Amino acid sequence: MAVVGGALWLTGCGSSAPSAAPAPTTVARTMTILPGKMDGKPGWPKYTPADWSAPVGAKVTLTIVSYDDGPSPLPSGSPFATVQGTPGGTEWVDGKPVSHVNPQAVAHTFTIPAMHLNLVIPAAPSGGKVTVKATFNMPAHAGQYGWQCEAPCGTGPNGMGGPMMTPGWMEGTISAR
Repeated sequence: MAVVGGALWLTGCGSSAPSAAPAPTTVARTMTILPGKMDGKPGWPKYTPADWSAPVGAKVTLTIVSYDDGPSPLPSGSPFATVQGTPGGTEWVDGKPVSHVNPQAVAHTFTIPAMHLNLVIPAAPSGGKVTVKATFNMPAHAGQYGWQCEAPCGTGPNGMGGPMMTPGWMEGTISAR
């Protein structure tokens, strides 16, 4: 305590209140799935953009808008019909919480194995669209993380050819920077 010019000043030593850890950066990203009839290459559905980045450790809200009305059924019991890597194992499909999609109704997945992330994209209604929204955290370390669609939506006898093996179509890279 000090008296300066007739006024009483309280002084002290010590530290100010501890500061809270900064909140993680929150970013929004949007991808669109175009069926082959919309991208001009029949049998070749495409995610666009296929590659994007977000800050290390960021909380990402990813919106995937799909115009693909063709289902690419998964085998019964496939783990790719179940949402993984999001809070509560939930994504939002047209505003409704979903944790599992009937394997026969799946059109695509957005799967990042290194992040244990799997989002399930149901087939859109004929001539319409379906919107899937999910939140997940980017890794704590910078790097490149490959994603792919695990539904057999490509060409060839088993649906795993063409766009399924072509970067920029049904596979791409997410960068944590």
